[in-house]
Amino acid sequence: MESDSTRPSFNRHPMLWLAVCFAVGILFAKFVAASFVAALIATIAFFILALIFRTKPIATILVSLAFASAGAALFQCEVKQNTDSRVKALYDNGTIRSGSPVEIEGVLLGRPEPSADGSFLTLKSKAIRYRGHDRIVSGNVRIFLPQSGSEISILESEISNLKYGSRIRAACNLEREDEYLNPGVLPKREMLDRLGIEATCSLKSSLLVEHIADESVFLPLAWVYDQRAALIDDLRNGLSKPAAGVMIASLLGDKYFLDKDTADLFRDGGTFHILVISGLHITFIGGLLLVFLRWFTRNRWLQFGVTTTILWGYTLAVGADVPVVRAAIMFTVVLFGYAIYRRGTLLNSLGLCGLILLAWRPTEFFDPSFQLTFVSVAAIVAIAYPLIEHLRAIGSWSPNAATPFPPNVPNWMRRICETIYWNNARWSVESKRQIWSAHIVKSPYFAGRVGDRVQKLFRFVFDGLLISLIVQICMLPLSVIYFHRVSVTSVLLNLWVSVFIAIESFAAVTGALIGHFSTLLAAPFFAVAEAMNWLMLSVPRLFAMMDWASFRLPAYTEVGRVVHGIHFVPLILLAIAIVRWKPFDLKAGSRFLTRRFLFPVIGSVAVLIAIIVFHPFSVARSDGRLHIDFLDVGQGDAALITFPDGKTLLVDGGGRFDYRKNDDEAEPFERDTRGIGESVVSEVLWAKGYSHIDAILATHADADHIQGLTDVAKNFRIGTALFARIPNDDPDMLELAEILKRRGVPIEIVARGDRLNFGDVIVEVVYPPTSDDGNAVSDNNHSIVLRITYGNRVFLLTGDIESQAETEILNSGGTLTADLIKVPHHGSRTSSTQRFVDAVKAKYAVISVGRTSPFGHPHPEVVERWKATGANVITTGERGMISVSTDGKGIEINTFLP
Repeated sequence: MESDSTRPSFNRHPMLWLAVCFAVGILFAKFVAASFVAALIATIAFFILALIFRTKPIATILVSLAFASAGAALFQCEVKQNTDSRVKALYDNGTIRSGSPVEIEGVLLGRPEPSADGSFLTLKSKAIRYRGHDRIVSGNVRIFLPQSGSEISILESEISNLKYGSRIRAACNLEREDEYLNPGVLPKREMLDRLGIEATCSLKSSLLVEHIADESVFLPLAWVYDQRAALIDDLRNGLSKPAAGVMIASLLGDKYFLDKDTADLFRDGGTFHILVISGLHITFIGGLLLVFLRWFTRNRWLQFGVTTTILWGYTLAVGADVPVVRAAIMFTVVLFGYAIYRRGTLLNSLGLCGLILLAWRPTEFFDPSFQLTFVSVAAIVAIAYPLIEHLRAIGSWSPNAATPFPPNVPNWMRRICETIYWNNARWSVESKRQIWSAHIVKSPYFAGRVGDRVQKLFRFVFDGLLISLIVQICMLPLSVIYFHRVSVTSVLLNLWVSVFIAIESFAAVTGALIGHFSTLLAAPFFAVAEAMNWLMLSVPRLFAMMDWASFRLPAYTEVGRVVHGIHFVPLILLAIAIVRWKPFDLKAGSRFLTRRFLFPVIGSVAVLIAIIVFHPFSVARSDGRLHIDFLDVGQGDAALITFPDGKTLLVDGGGRFDYRKNDDEAEPFERDTRGIGESVVSEVLWAKGYSHIDAILATHADADHIQGLTDVAKNFRIGTALFARIPNDDPDMLELAEILKRRGVPIEIVARGDRLNFGDVIVEVVYPPTSDDGNAVSDNNHSIVLRITYGNRVFLLTGDIESQAETEILNSGGTLTADLIKVPHHGSRTSSTQRFVDAVKAKYAVISVGRTSPFGHPHPEVVERWKATGANVITTGERGMISVSTDGKGIEINTFLP
């Protein structure tokens, strides 16, 4: 009879391998042409053949092929569900133009979601009216209602009567359009699809929403939504804004109250996942419920029923987002095995969860959230947990029927394990229960000098750090691909933040509950929550101030992305070896963890980590050409110049005007949103493989030029920063200057007449003139103007100069002719005077502007003026990123959109 040790691993973890086969089928359907009908026929055929040959070895292969075919079939089925009646289909195929006025009717999927400056309505759409025609539609739409002090408060208007199941009609301008067309930038439509939202809009007034009726709903769920809304109000009233934002995000899944500074601390420390309702929260809540119920009943079915009911109620209360539902499904599967007394293996449970989730939504396989969740759980289940179990068994060994002999491991390993896990008091009790006697010699480090409590604390910290380290190593490629971030302190901070946020959550929820009876009695609990919040953020803040928390880096693209996949190969080999390791086997001993095995595997992991972190092959080799990329940053400017020798100069970084900064009455709250510099400019630079920029240059202090440079200065190593003027009364300029100072970046002041040499390329500063005033104004008419010459080709970058500056430049003499000009001030009629246009004589005129400029840029008469001189006018709003290159003789121009 075949022993367990010689059985094929497929039989020990069937669900894991079936899930792998299913995933392979999804990959095949995604990248290889495979029709739904063909995949379905193949699935049925392979299943029938597997039944026919069920007693033959080939049955295993046939079942695997059947599940692979099923994965392909279900993937194609889900893709085909995007019918013409979906909202996103109407916008994607051009039936309805993005931003056009429509009337959307549907049913609310929950109560209006409050935020710091308004409310969000998530609508299950039913019908849409466009240009007088009604259509039946489906798909979820999100509507934002800003709270304005100039009109009736949202809470006092008809909106306050809206609830789960309310049928409404809204007159709005739904949008579903990619905003920033650049390589490396996540398209807005793809982002909406990941969120399960088909279109969005923002209303100017709540009067544009009509409450039609209230449809029948599941009353217990409606009650859950009401209690969630009440708890949000209690937390907002009892805690400070930063603490309330953390609690509302981590407990209830509402991140709209989370301020940017606090969120950035969590991101820098690699602990932002704690603020996202995920497997961590579901497991913690489910585990607490199970432990609590076991005090009252031993009936596992009752424990299963109560725990899953409450857990799924919580899942629905926090919005039932796909990641939360995914975590709830995984916990339910594991708990069901517990209820039927089928403990099984964790790998098998993981495989079953993956199979269920992929069968539910096959396209989720390509969702970053699914990949991050699955890899992190797999790292714990396949590597961390088995390793800790082995180490615990080695350290706590005492003779018994199963393991009569001590572990067959190196002495140093045994001593470390005994230091962490050996409990002499427990052995004393156990030895007295046996009919035999034995004397065990243990040699832990620090023997007799460490108390039980200290050892328990050290054991908890060791296990936590080991799990965190293993997860971080396994997650490295995904962290770099999706976040371009490596957090060097996350191994420690995950433990630190988890402890304090758990205490803070308990204190905050207790205070909220008691507050319904007595605000006086609730105050101490809220005070404890505030203290825990301060302590929790103190260490991440310290690391962030010293720039120790994390660093940003690019991911390999195209063929280079294979490196990220190869990273998992030695980790899988290591996981197999750990699972099969038998430290008490006298013959085999450490057969699977010998030096001959460990050194190559761990060495391979170390080399791959180094290749990913230091990314020596991410940047393309210089081709001897001058490249200028005019990025699509909407209403703003950003241009990346790559010189023939490979050096880089970033001119401006885009940004958004925030008029609230000048509003003394506005509340000092900055919502956690990604700026242009983070979401666009940095993404483009990472897509090109950069982690270092040789120089950045701010033409002037307007937010749509300088704001993004602050994010670039945070995310990249900068060689030099160039300015014409640094006014000390401009908040955006001061923020950038502070970041540069903290990172030790040298600042140089340039003015008219200066020349910057980058190899064979000459960069002349044409404007503005030198100023001795340390607080000189840095506005449009004092923008830096650059004239770049390479060989016979000349390029003119003009910032936002207006007619006054153009006149001064013309009167100062010198040559202005250029082959290509970046048109001043986004094509505004305040610039591009006829005299200036005639002097430049450009063949190409590039206008950096948004698709829908709030200022009406570019003005038609300006465009016609440049065209009249023979210039080919190209705008980033119409074509996306505009890439120009030259070898000093000819000029090549490529655009993101043809």
